[in-house]
Amino acid sequence: MPIYTRYVLTPVMLFGLVGCVGAGDPDHQSQSSTAASAGDEGQSLPPSLPPAPPTAYRLPWSCGQSYYVNQGNNGDLCGRLGNHLGVEEFAWDFGLPMRTRVVAARAGVVTLADTPSPPGSECYQGCPGQGGADLEQQACCSKCLYSANKVNVQHADGVISSYSHLDELVVSVGQKVAAGDLLGYSGTTGCSTGPHLHFQIMFGCPQGYCQSLPMTFDDAGIPACGDKIASQNACR
Repeated sequence: MPIYTRYVLTPVMLFGLVGCVGAGDPDHQSQSSTAASAGDEGQSLPPSLPPAPPTAYRLPWSCGQSYYVNQGNNGDLCGRLGNHLGVEEFAWDFGLPMRTRVVAARAGVVTLADTPSPPGSECYQGCPGQGGADLEQQACCSKCLYSANKVNVQHADGVISSYSHLDELVVSVGQKVAAGDLLGYSGTTGCSTGPHLHFQIMFGCPQGYCQSLPMTFDDAGIPACGDKIASQNACR
C-alpha cells in the first residue's frame, strides 16, 4: 500500500513560493508553500512495497523520508488556485528543505544538467517571498525566470522526468542513473521564494521544458496539496 497522509496546513506552515525553471519555458510555480524545516526530515519508515517495476515512478527523495506537497496538479494550492496550469497542469511542488537529497524517480539517462545559478550568482538564492515587496519579487522573477538549476532524465519509453530549483547537481549529461540514484540537492535557485523541488514528467523536450503529463507515483498515488508523503524509492 502507498504510504501517504493528508494534512491540513496552518498559516504558520505556509509561506510564499514562486518558482521558474531554467533551460526551457517558464515554470510559473506556486504562490504558497509548506517547505518542511531543515529539522523535519520525516520518520524513517520500514519498506512496505516490493521493488518498483521499470516503468514505475517513485518519489524523488530518499527511502523513508516524508515531505509535504506544496502544490499539486491543476493549480491545487490547498484551497486556493495556484499556477500549476497549462504547461504545468500535472506538476508538483514538494517542500524539500535546503540541500535535501534529490534522487531519480525512475531509471534513465541524464539529458540535461544545467546550472545557470551557481553559488554567488544573482539568482542563486531565489526571489523575495510574501514578506517582500510585490514589485521587487516581480523584478527578480523577470531576471531569474530561466535560471533555476535543473536536471532532466529520459527514460526507456522516451518520457522525461524533470527536477528543478536545485542547489547543486552531481550528474552530467549522458550519465545513466537507476531509480534512487542521487541527482543533486534541493535549493531555491531561479524564480523561487523558498527551498523546494518542482517535479513533472514530459515528452519531446529532453534538453528543455514542455507540457507536463499526467502520472501516478507507485508509492504515493496522485498526491494533493497538504499531503505529507513518504518515499519508498530504492528501499531495501
